[in-house]
Amino acid sequence: MGIYLPQRSRRRDNMTAKGILIGILIGGIVGATTALLLAPMEGAEARRRISHSSKCAAERVGKAADSMKDCVTRQHKTVQQAI
Repeated sequence: MGIYLPQRSRRRDNMTAKGILIGILIGGIVGATTALLLAPMEGAEARRRISHSSKCAAERVGKAADSMKDCVTRQHKTVQQAI
């Protein structure tokens, strides 16, 4: 016998977690870019830092997306087994 969880509740929880993760990532990217743009430094240095920061952020977003995909896949398998 499996664990019964209402389907709507699980779907809503997954959507909420995804929304929170996306919000945190976007907030971090905007905050880092703003800090770099407002910090006193030469233009070339600012562009280098922004470029580096953007690449790092893209890597973090990719890893977070992979993690979210794995989590959703595990939850989906759990739900299928419970049904």
